[in-house]
Amino acid sequence: MLEGDYVDYILACISIEDNPVRLYLITAVVILLFNCLWAFLDRLLLPWQAKKLLKKWKIGIKDTGKLPLLAQLKDLVVNLSGTISYGAPAVTDIFPNGISSGRLLALAAAIEKGIDHPIAEAIVDEASVRGLALPEISAASPVPGKGVEALMNRQTLSLGSAKFLQEQNIEIPAELFTRADQLAYKGQIIVFVAIGKFCRGFITLHDKIKRSVPGDISFLREMGITTTLLTGANRSTAKSYGKPSTIDQIRSELDAMGKAKELLLMQTSGRVIGAAGRTMKFEGPIRSSQLSFALEYAEESVKSMADVLIHTNSLGTIATAKGICRVVMGKKKTGRLIAIACNLLLVLSVVFLLNLASLPAYGSLLPIIIGIFAAAILLLNQIPLQY
Repeated sequence: MLEGDYVDYILACISIEDNPVRLYLITAVVILLFNCLWAFLDRLLLPWQAKKLLKKWKIGIKDTGKLPLLAQLKDLVVNLSGTISYGAPAVTDIFPNGISSGRLLALAAAIEKGIDHPIAEAIVDEASVRGLALPEISAASPVPGKGVEALMNRQTLSLGSAKFLQEQNIEIPAELFTRADQLAYKGQIIVFVAIGKFCRGFITLHDKIKRSVPGDISFLREMGITTTLLTGANRSTAKSYGKPSTIDQIRSELDAMGKAKELLLMQTSGRVIGAAGRTMKFEGPIRSSQLSFALEYAEESVKSMADVLIHTNSLGTIATAKGICRVVMGKKKTGRLIAIACNLLLVLSVVFLLNLASLPAYGSLLPIIIGIFAAAILLLNQIPLQY
């Protein structure tokens, strides 16, 4: 068949002169092909592009179905250790009450020995550096978010926050409590130690705020994300970290259950709330949040639970993730509008042609041209996806 014959054959196929059925068929094929293209771009290519772009920015999302939530993220709850601070506290001072400093530190280290917590490790390391002999402790029992209880020669030992000791009816001398509160306001972490019902003093530790945190919080705020610190630290210590970090809200003296309850209470506002952390100490909020983020160096158990893996140590990357998802959802919305407009124009083109005195021989070119033009706009809208 000659080239001219091919052209004549194609023109004969699309000719609709006195044949409205052929017009319906051609328009139906154009609608079908266009909508298949739109569905492919919207449901397959766009999520793949989003995942690839997020990966470029060191962000891993497990389920692309979470992209709309990430684009609407309004609140982010974070823990203190390892997220706002470096998570590497060090002992700064010891304030004994009725016993020597060495004895107080040795008791605290004996209670904390074997407990997986940055504060516990710091106290044990300090006792080791000082070469202290640790007393024999039996039945040490951590109370998440509060402290530790233990037995020594049938005598109860308690270590933790002032609130933890007070819950056990252990009285803290007024001058000791006042001094501890003053230091807490300056950014010191306070750990009280009691033997029986007598508070024998406290140990102070300090954990530096990450240098990037103030800038990260500012970036999150620019992207419309409010940050809330949920911590087991006392109010004074929490405020001392909250102020320089410029964090928006602080909830202090919360145990693991308290943090989860606080998050559930926040969710009643109807806003999309996420939780970011590195350790299982923040398990409650990570499990309860609509979106959970695991920062770099997070525990494997946290990574397995998290919806989004942040392969940097910066909270600001979460703001970047939201920005990318907003672009993606914008493309998705534009694509939907283009599809609606194209389908409407195709229907109107058929109505227009049918209302003419007679069907033009090549009137079917109108829906074909509309389909090609709309497909081109659809492709230009989505390819390439950049941020």
